[in-house]
Amino acid sequence: MKKDFFDFPRTTKDEWITQAKKDLKGKDFEKELKSNLWGRIAIDPFYTREDLEATFTHQFNFHPASAIPGESARIWQNMTSVLPGDTSEEVVEALQKGSEGLVLHLTGMEDLDQLLSGVLPQYIAIAIRPLGNPVAALRSFFDWVDRQNASLDQIHGALLWSPSELVFEHNEAYGLGLEVLEEIFEMTEPYAQFKAFTLQSSRYTESGASPVDGTVFLLGELVEILDRSAQKPDYIFQKLLVEAAVGEHYFGEIARLKALRDGLSRLAKLYHLDLPDQEVSLLVKTAHWDQSILDINTNLIRQTYQAMAGVLGGCNWLWVPPLLEDRAGTRERRIARNVSAVLREEAYLDKVMDPASGSFFLETLQAKILNEIREGLQQLESSGGWLKALESKTIHSRVRSEREKIQEQVLEKNKSKIGVNVFPAGEKLRNDLDFEFFEEKSFQLRPTRASYLFELQTKTAL
Repeated sequence: MKKDFFDFPRTTKDEWITQAKKDLKGKDFEKELKSNLWGRIAIDPFYTREDLEATFTHQFNFHPASAIPGESARIWQNMTSVLPGDTSEEVVEALQKGSEGLVLHLTGMEDLDQLLSGVLPQYIAIAIRPLGNPVAALRSFFDWVDRQNASLDQIHGALLWSPSELVFEHNEAYGLGLEVLEEIFEMTEPYAQFKAFTLQSSRYTESGASPVDGTVFLLGELVEILDRSAQKPDYIFQKLLVEAAVGEHYFGEIARLKALRDGLSRLAKLYHLDLPDQEVSLLVKTAHWDQSILDINTNLIRQTYQAMAGVLGGCNWLWVPPLLEDRAGTRERRIARNVSAVLREEAYLDKVMDPASGSFFLETLQAKILNEIREGLQQLESSGGWLKALESKTIHSRVRSEREKIQEQVLEKNKSKIGVNVFPAGEKLRNDLDFEFFEEKSFQLRPTRASYLFELQTKTAL
């Protein structure tokens, strides 16, 4: 008779906790073994099936199934920046060596026929990051596309801009941003696969806000656009790209990205729309907030696990820009570009659509984060909405308060940053970037780093 080797009596979570308390020999279970995520979400030391049974589990489809036979189950586009001063040879080389999409930093005055010589827009994703007037940058791009004789429904890309850009960067009224958005809707209407605007949670998180607050503020602006735009809600969701910068909390970011996708679908239902998982487009970039100018070699490690969290969290586009990218060398840009290839070709993350699905820990954490987002958005709306919070500088105050708290913790070494305030590289191995003083006007939220104050102390002491 065959015996089941695993035929052991089931142990409940309470029984495990009881045993853990015995092993602690009088120490406080809550203080010793429990932790929190982003200072607001309780994390247990372990999770069991009992936690999962209390949570609604959902396996995501991050994108439609490929129509190409033999294509991997999981697909994402590896995005590479094209910066002022780059050449057409560098652009083509990037596409030949691992890039599957471009992020064009444009003023609208560039000679795109020269810069993008040899580029076929119908085969890659192209995002436009305007360096000034978004209409001028977009018009320049579409004029170039038209000269390529490509089918309009094959142009896949997005404008990395939202109406709040005018407020945060130029201190203009948000209403003016909405007027510009209406013009952009009209310009992008012939391009079915081109996203007209991007709501960027990194606007807040790269300035110091918690990822939960960054997601709440993103959704708050979306509600503002849905309620004030002349376009129908279904068209707005169709033309929307959402963006997030993934930081150092690996499992937290996976759960946060999935909660964001779930939250968008639930928000759409409030407008009587069905928004399936695969119709949400998500751009993930590696966060500069958690990197440092002190020993950039450590940043390469951070970028890799941040990118991995982005893929497992469901990104459709993955963007790994080096810190201080405009001054990054060829080697740094090549390594950043190759992160996606490593995750696909060596870690095989493209073999399963949603490998994090069903995890006792991640499913429970995702539900907790989604609940935090829901409560945060409800509180924001009950206080008058995102726009009121923006105009009253409530958003600015909240972000700056969180930023200062974290930067002080890193400065005082109450929060560890590997390679920065603990385990720094020796002088022979250290590879630092140039330090620049941080400046921010009252209406702005500028990107900075958690380690900024420690960097300031270190550099000014030399």
